[in-house]
This record gives sequence, structure tokens and C-alpha cells, in this order.
Amino acid sequence: MKKYFERLRFRLMKLMILVFLGASILVSCKDEYLLDNLMPSWLGSNIYDYLDEKGNYTYTLKLIDDLNYSDVLKRTGSKTLFVASDSAYNEFFKNNEWGVVKYEQLTLAQKKLLLNYTMINNAFLIEQLSSYNSNGSLIEDNAMRRATAESPLDSIPFEKENSLPTTSNWASYKNKGLYLLKDGSSSPLVYFFQSFLDKNAITNEDVSIVTGGLVRQTNDAHVFNCKIIKRDITCQNGYINVLNKVLVPPVNMAQYILSNPKTTIFSKLLERYSTPYFTSAASKLTSDYHQKYPEFNDSLFEKKYFAVNGGVTVLHNGNAVENLLAYDPGWNSYKTASDAQLQSDMAAMFVPSDDAMKDYFNNGVGQLLKDRFGTWDNIPDAIILPLIKRHMRASFIESVPSKFSKMVDVENYTLPVEKNHIVDAYTGVNGVVYTTNTVYPPVDYISVYSPVLLSNDSKIMNWVIKYNTEKAKDGTPFAFYKLYLNSLTAKYSLFIPADRYLTKYIDPIAYGQDVPGVLKFWYDENKATVKASVYKYNKSQDVVGDSIGLITDETFILNRLHDLLDSHIVVGGVETGAGYHITKANDLIKTTGFGNSLIVQGGDDLAKNTEAEVLTNKYYSQANGKTYFINKPIQAALRSTYKALSETPQFSKFFELLNGVPDTCVSQIFTQQGIDSRINFFNAFRYTIYVPTNDAVQTALDQGVVTPWSQIYALGSGKAQGDAISKMIRFLRYHFQDNAVFFGSNVNSVYQSATIKTNNLTTHWGTAKNKYYKIGVEGTSNSLTLTTENNKTAHVETKDGLYNIIVKDYIFNYIPTKFKNIDGTGNATGTDFTSSSIISSSSSVIHQIDNVLTFE
Repeated sequence: MKKYFERLRFRLMKLMILVFLGASILVSCKDEYLLDNLMPSWLGSNIYDYLDEKGNYTYTLKLIDDLNYSDVLKRTGSKTLFVASDSAYNEFFKNNEWGVVKYEQLTLAQKKLLLNYTMINNAFLIEQLSSYNSNGSLIEDNAMRRATAESPLDSIPFEKENSLPTTSNWASYKNKGLYLLKDGSSSPLVYFFQSFLDKNAITNEDVSIVTGGLVRQTNDAHVFNCKIIKRDITCQNGYINVLNKVLVPPVNMAQYILSNPKTTIFSKLLERYSTPYFTSAASKLTSDYHQKYPEFNDSLFEKKYFAVNGGVTVLHNGNAVENLLAYDPGWNSYKTASDAQLQSDMAAMFVPSDDAMKDYFNNGVGQLLKDRFGTWDNIPDAIILPLIKRHMRASFIESVPSKFSKMVDVENYTLPVEKNHIVDAYTGVNGVVYTTNTVYPPVDYISVYSPVLLSNDSKIMNWVIKYNTEKAKDGTPFAFYKLYLNSLTAKYSLFIPADRYLTKYIDPIAYGQDVPGVLKFWYDENKATVKASVYKYNKSQDVVGDSIGLITDETFILNRLHDLLDSHIVVGGVETGAGYHITKANDLIKTTGFGNSLIVQGGDDLAKNTEAEVLTNKYYSQANGKTYFINKPIQAALRSTYKALSETPQFSKFFELLNGVPDTCVSQIFTQQGIDSRINFFNAFRYTIYVPTNDAVQTALDQGVVTPWSQIYALGSGKAQGDAISKMIRFLRYHFQDNAVFFGSNVNSVYQSATIKTNNLTTHWGTAKNKYYKIGVEGTSNSLTLTTENNKTAHVETKDGLYNIIVKDYIFNYIPTKFKNIDGTGNATGTDFTSSSIISSSSSVIHQIDNVLTFE
């Protein structure tokens, strides 16, 4: 209610002024009338006369007179002025950052800053300054900044040599120099009023910290760290507010960081993204300056930063800037978004001190950077960018000390700032700079992805990890694998074949063709992309032949590298002694040893007795797991289930039953897909296949446990044959189990089979109707025993070593014969090999058992 009456009073005041002005106009042709020159007694003098009458604002009046502003402040208009008394100026001359000891030493530019920056070109009560208009709507109690009468043209330094950044963007101006605006927009006031603080849950302690120790009481009003000691002094042409000290215009965040002797390392990194820019704004300012000073015949440049918000995104040559900050830290008129209002918020930055940066670089996680690059200066822009962006906050309101515990970065990772990390703080015209005693590395620097990003020997895998493969709901592209590997809620084991060892990728589609081939991946520095050289491959002798081509198709290369990457990611640790592990691609791998002595083998490695070893000193323990650089790709199994069963004599009887399903039957066991054929009912998962010995299968046939296919075929088509086929398939599928279980592992669990229960009969494992029958599995270091639904048992046979056989079934976009061979030969009507793609896969482990598995 109080605010309502204050606003009503202000509106009535303006109405009275208009009425009096209107009356004088209407009678201007008549004789002078007494009321023509009268004003309400409560309205007071004009701003200039009020200051003159009080007698203790002589310095402010000198500024007004020297800048030829006296007539403006004597006339009816709309101004809000923040002034300091003569005693405040006397204290200012004793100690100030400009080094002036008396008024006469002030330069013209300094005078303009002192006056224009403390003037708003409209009349506002203090309470009104906390609100603003947005698209015709009044936004109450949510304003903390306001544009002033200050102009960028008030102070234009000529800069050269050491006053300019050392990056290549500035090199051509080092010697000749340039007239440089620190920003082309004017500098707004920042103020802390009670209604704004209350609405945004900002405490007095918050204000004290961000202003460098200001002691604030409830309902105090401050402009930066200057307290308003007399407010809303009503004059004919606006309002005067008296400050307790002289307000020297603060600088923007970028200027402060650059000038702060405690933050030289971070500042130098930040300045890499700055550039002198002749923008349209600079062009207009140049034109305005020429009009004001005709003798000036040069150009004005703005100092801009390469940034998404408020910065430069496209160079003068039309090329897009690749490495962009979140926002321009030198943008005086910063807004949180393009559709936001200047008044509502500002930015914040957490800037580590030089001591903090040195400590981080020489110890702990940061040492990865030092080991790779040697110095901060040697770190490429693209790699240092995430570190800088991590320390940039879009909203001051959400970055005050009382909200530190709730802060997350743009990727939704916690930003672990604590109050005791703050060395000091500075409130600039576009945000608050907190100098900290801690570095807050981006998740890119602490996750299992970090060694890949920072290594010079993992450009290929880094390229595929950071490639934008997906789009968010709003259409923003993002790199799925980078996001996945950066997750701090999971633990990973990440295996990275070093670039120099990615020379023999056995392409699984080419493996199933008449001309098998391997790919040698390599990183093209000029194009910043990955390419693949193609070589013939003799798969029977495991020998790489002649080069036969080059593949540059990114879709193809990404498809193969994604498949490779998936087979090199394990969720969880691999140094647990478990032996066998499951990758993201559902590949089954075996590990032995620990740390730098770790050895890892995929299914094909086990078949060929090859292994991947961890490179010397290339083992990294990270916040969310471990990264291992290895000397070859982990080679997943290249044998399908069909191939392994059909080529192993001890599996022949069981294979004959699997392969005997009539072609006319819908429920096939095998289907033509992948390298040759795959299990029809497998999904992208991992399985265990139990294969009874030939003797066990024959016994089951002899005892009538199952009916031979020859007898089923002889039944002729009809219900009896259909029932017999169904019974056989259900019997066979009971030997296929979800989840991979290895001989030699300690296990005691119950798993689903691939056969569904169709009745309500009670079973050993209590399986309900329409659920999959189960198999109980109990394993030790030297045994594996299975218990079926009818409480019979079977054991893994070890005498022939037919256990822990790893196989893999692929699904491709088409069967391999639909494509031309990798060398361009083959199917005349086939599509080019580069159109082939791996869709998904499943892996299985096969064990020979001494008995068939039954459930009835």
C-alpha cells in the first residue's frame, strides 16, 4: 500500500507540472498573471538550485558547470541524480584509484564519468527503481540495474603495445595502436534495494560479500557499495539521492579480471577469446564521435569477446567462430538472454587466483594438463574453453553465497563453491567477480573422458566421443558419448586404443563377404576429422594385405567407431578379480592383472590367443572410474553362434536339432543376418547357451524325451506335426539363458530361459504361467551346476575344454551379400560398401553340459 501511494504521489506531481505548464501556454497571449510563475511549495527547487542552496555540493556543481550541464538541471525535465557532499569529495581526494588529490587534477573524461554515471535520464523514486517495464507489463521488485547518462564516448583511450592482449587477434595493432572502447554499450548502475533482495532471497551477508565487506542493515539502499543516506529529495525536474561517498564508476568484469594482480593467469586465458572489432555499434559511435569532434579522423574499435551471448560469433570474413565463451564478460549492458531485460539480473564469475591456478596445474587432476602441454600457454583454445566456461555464471541472483550449495553448471554438474573459497569479490557494471582460492575443473577434466581429451595419442577416439550425435528436445545438438562418459553418478572402465594402434579394425560386415577387409583409422589434422584406409585381409591366416582404398564418409566412420567405442566401455571396475566383464556393446571380455599390468581380451582375442596391454604410464584413476590406454583394439568375437555350433563336432547333435526347424515354421532358431546367421530370438543383450554332449542328445532321443526331426517330418502337416515342432522348439530354447555366466565364477542365482511356461503346473522354481522358465545356476572356481524346473541337474563338461566360448551375433542394415565388397567388387547390383552399417549385436558364452535340460 505504501508503494501505491508513493507512485500515486509521483504521478500527481507530474500531472501538476503539466497542468501549470499548460495553463501558462493557454494564457501566453494575455497580460502576466500571478499564478503563471507559481509552483507547488512541496515541489522544491530544480536540481541545480537545490544543490546550490544547500551549500555543501560545490564539487558536484563544478562538475555540472564544467560540463555545460547547468541549464539542463535548472529546467523542467526528468532526471534522477546520485550526489556526494563536499566532505565526501574531500575524503575522495585523500585516497582514490585515479591518484587525484584535488578537483583541478580531474581530467575531462573523469569529470564526465563522475557526473554522467550518477545520472539517470528519467525521474525515479528509489522504490520505483526496483521495478521495470517489460513489453507493457510492470515487473515489480525485480530490478537491480539501470542505464545511466554515461556514454562510451566519455572516455576513449588510445592503446598499444603492452596495454593490448598478446594473442594473434591483436598483433597487427601492437605497434600502431588503436582507439579502443572497452565496450560499445553504456555502463549501468547496480543497486541493492530491500524489495529486490527480498524477492530474490538475497541476504545481507550476500551483499556484504559481493561488495567487499559492506555492512548492510535491513531497508538500507546501496548503489554498489555506496549507501544512500538521503533519498527521494523531490525537485521540479526529478529526484536527488545523497550517497555517503563519491561513486567512482566501476569497470566490467573483464576489465577487473585483467587489472587484478591476483588473477593474471586466468585473465591471460580469458583474453585469448578477445578481439578488436569494428562492429555496427562501433561504426555508429565513430560517426557520432566525428560529429562531436570533427578533427578526429580515425576509427573507434570495440573490445569484444568471442561468445554466444553478447559477443562475436562470426568473423568479418563470414567464418563462424568455433570456440565461444558463454557470454561476453566485457559487455557492460549484459543481459542473461536475448529476450531478457538489463534491469533484472547480471552475471557472475568465479576467478581462481594465480596461487590457486599454479597449485591446480602442479598437483592432482590438473597435472594431466601439465603433463600433456607443459604450460598454460600451450593448452589449445578448444581444451581450455571448458575450464573458463565452468567458472562463468549467467545469473548473479543464482550465484550469491547463500545459494552456493545449489549451483550447477550448464551441463547440470554441481559447482562445489564454498564461502571459504572466496578470497575477495568485486561488483562490476555487468556482474560480480569472486576471486577464489580453488579451481573448479569442468567434468571434462575429471571424468574418464579427461585423459582422452588431453592426450596427444587419442585424437581418433576423442573425435568420436565429442561428435554431436544427438539433439535435445529444443533441437540443440549434443555429444551423447561425452555426456555418457562424463556422468559422475556411474563408474566406468574405459579402454582407449592409442591412435598409432588403430591400424587393424576387422570390419565385421566385410568379414562376412568374399573379400574381407580391415580399416586403418587416422586423424586428418587439416580437416579435423577421421578417415579410414582400407586393406585386404586374409582371415584364415590373420594377415593384412595391400591397401585398396580410402573411406572419408563420416557416417560410415562414425558407425564403425561407435561400435568400437561401445566395445571398449565397461560399466564398473575390471580390477575386481571377476575375470569376465560385459561392455556397453554387450561384448564379453576377459581381464587379468591390475593397473599398468592389466591385460584385456575380447572374444576373438581369446580364440586367437592375442591380447591388449596397457601402455606404460597410461593408466588413469579418475573421478568416475579408470581410463586405460592400450596397444591394440579389443577384438570382439567374429564367430557367430551359428558358426561355432556348426563347426564344432562335439556340438553336432544339438546343432542338428537347432537347424532342423522346417523353413515353413514361423518360430525359427536361426535367421540369415549378421556375418552369416544369428539366433532369431536374441536381442541386444548377453546370453548363455548350454549345449548337451552328443551322447546326452542321443540318449534323450532314444528315451523319447524329444522326438527326432525325421519322425516329426513323417507326421505330415497338421496339428500333430505342429505340436511336435512346438515341443521341440520349446525344448531347444530352454538351453538358452538370459545373462552370461562363466565357468570358474562364483555364482548362485536363478536366470530366465527362452521358453515361456504355458500352464499352471507347479515347478521347482515356482515359475508362473506366461513367464519364462528358469534355470538355477551354482558355480565355483572349478564347477558349474544347473538345476532345471523339474529339479534335474546338469554339469558343465570340462574334459574337452568346450566352455567359456564367446560368440557374437550381429544385425546389419542388410546382409553382407547385399553390398559390394569392400574393394568395390562383388554384387553388381549391390550398394556401395560405405552404405553398410552395424545396427546392434548380442553376445553369448557357450558351455558343453553333460545332460539335456528339460522343464516338464
